[in-house]
Amino acid sequence: AAPALDPGCQLKHPESAHSKFKRGKKILVLAAIGLAASLPAAANPAGLFLGVDYGRTSVSGFDLDGNGYGLYGGYRFNESVAVELGYRHLFKETVRTFGVPVELKGTSVQASVVGYLPLGNDFSLFGRLGYNELKAKAGASGRSVGEDQSGTLYGIGAEYAVNKNVAVRFEFQKPASDTRVVLLGAKFSF
Repeated sequence: AAPALDPGCQLKHPESAHSKFKRGKKILVLAAIGLAASLPAAANPAGLFLGVDYGRTSVSGFDLDGNGYGLYGGYRFNESVAVELGYRHLFKETVRTFGVPVELKGTSVQASVVGYLPLGNDFSLFGRLGYNELKAKAGASGRSVGEDQSGTLYGIGAEYAVNKNVAVRFEFQKPASDTRVVLLGAKFSF
């Protein structure tokens, strides 16, 4: 039988997780800049959009920091309001607890209203308020346990429109009281 996970135990992420985050962030920024350079310039249009992001999730109480990615899409009604649906892979880390490797996974499905505050033609601050379904799973020695949690999602961020089709985002999200996510992403408008 697998040992029970003690919520008070301190889990540490591997040293390489920080370097993976930095490398992923650089690749995402370079890809967005390369795509943006091939398109004509203009600011955030109303309409459909899709996006990708890469981020760092921290869960307090477990000293857990993990890298993850997200996919989202939505509709922007005007320069001030949008709605978004998204899926986020928060983390997948393997830690050792009492000498046993334990795989930890976290995901989130989100629905949000996003309010924008334009600060010029190409730059906006934004805030989000929504609902999300969090799922966490821990597995060891062929056994696993999981937990689901639903609740309010909020976040703040900044978005720079490289042109009318591509924007770069930086965002802080709080999907649960003990969970923080910092994201860097690219949004593609149609």
